[in-house]
Amino acid sequence: MVNNNLTQDAVEIAIAFNSYFIDSVRVLTQNPSTCFLGSVLVNDTQPVFIIREVSESKVNKVISSLKNSKAKDVFGMDSTFLKNYKESLIGPITKVTNTSIGLGVFPRVWKSAIITAIFKSGDPANVSNYRPISILPVVSKVVEKCVAEQLIAHFNNSPFTLHSMQFGFRAKHSTETANCFLLENVKSKMDKGGAVGAVFLDLRKAFDTVNHEILITKLSKFNFSPDALRWMKSYLEGRTQCVRVSNELSPTRSYDVGVPQGSILGPLLFSLYINDLPSVCTGSEVQMYADDTVIYVHAKSKQQAAQELTTVMVQVTKWLSDSCLHLNVKKTVCMFFTKRATDATEPDVYVSGEKLQVVSDFKYLGIILDSNLSFKKHVKK
Repeated sequence: MVNNNLTQDAVEIAIAFNSYFIDSVRVLTQNPSTCFLGSVLVNDTQPVFIIREVSESKVNKVISSLKNSKAKDVFGMDSTFLKNYKESLIGPITKVTNTSIGLGVFPRVWKSAIITAIFKSGDPANVSNYRPISILPVVSKVVEKCVAEQLIAHFNNSPFTLHSMQFGFRAKHSTETANCFLLENVKSKMDKGGAVGAVFLDLRKAFDTVNHEILITKLSKFNFSPDALRWMKSYLEGRTQCVRVSNELSPTRSYDVGVPQGSILGPLLFSLYINDLPSVCTGSEVQMYADDTVIYVHAKSKQQAAQELTTVMVQVTKWLSDSCLHLNVKKTVCMFFTKRATDATEPDVYVSGEKLQVVSDFKYLGIILDSNLSFKKHVKK
C-alpha cells in the first residue's frame, strides 16, 4: 500500500519501502542534542590499534571463508562468483584494500546497499510489517573482514579488551558460553535462596541508530590511531541504499546514522559502542552478546528484586538516552527466577513510569528460560 492506495507497481512499492526504512530511523534520531559525547580519556599504556596492510594470501583466505551466496550486489556480483574467479581478483582486491587502509578512506562505491523487504507478520499491505535485509558489495566484505580480524585479535591480545561480560567477538566466547555463564550464575544465586530478577532489554533499531560522532569518540577511548579513526569515519559516512522489488530498484537514498546492516564490522562496532553500559549498572550484573543484553539482581524476595531493578533501570535509560539509543519498553521484559513454589506473586518493575511485562519464560540466545530453570518448554520445543 502506497499513500493509502493499493498498487502493484514494483517501483512505487520499492520507493515506499525505502522511505519507510530510512524515515523510521530518522524519527528516532532527529534530536541528537539529547546525546552526550563525554570527555575523551585514553590510558597512555593502552596499546594503539593500527589497521595494517594485508597480504594476498590473507585476502585469499578471507575470500574462501565468505559464506556462499547468490544474492547480487549493486555490481551484479555475489560471493559465489568472487570465489570462482578469485585467482584473477586477489591481486587487484589486495591492492585496493591496502590503498584504502593507507589513505584512511573507504571507497564510496562500496557504500551502496540493495535492500530486500522480508515480511514478518500482520497485514502484508503495511510496510511496517517488513524488515530490511541488506546486500552490501561483496568485495567490501573482504576488506571489512580483514579489518575486523585485526580488531578482534587486538582486543584478544590486549589487557584493555571488551568488557568481560561481552560474549560476542572474543576468543573462546559464543552464544553457548554466554548461556552457560548466565545459567550457572543464576542457578548459584537461586541455591542461596531468595530470588533473581532479570530484565531482558530490547532496543529499537539498535544497529540503525548508532550515532557516528559518539562511536568515533568511543573508539578514540580505545586508543585507535588517527589513521584508524579516519578510516572508520570514512567507512561509516556517506552510505546509500535502494530497495529491490521484483527486480525493480527504487532510487537511492542516503542515511547518516547507524552501522551498516549486513556488514561484518557493524556488530563488532556496536559491541564497542555499548561496552561501557555495565559501568552504570550499580548493584546489578550485566551480560551482553552484541545487542542482546540482560541485567539481573539477586535479592531476598521478588519484591526487593523488582525495586532494585527499577532503580537500576533509571541509570540504564539515562545511559541509553546519552548514547542516542532507544529502549523498546513494550518488548523489554522482566522475569523472576526462584525455587520458592509458594512465591507466585509477580511484582512490578517500572521504566520511565511504564510497567514492564513480567513473563514466566523467555527465549534468550536460542534457549527458552523458565522461572525455575526446568527447561521443560525448551525440551518440548
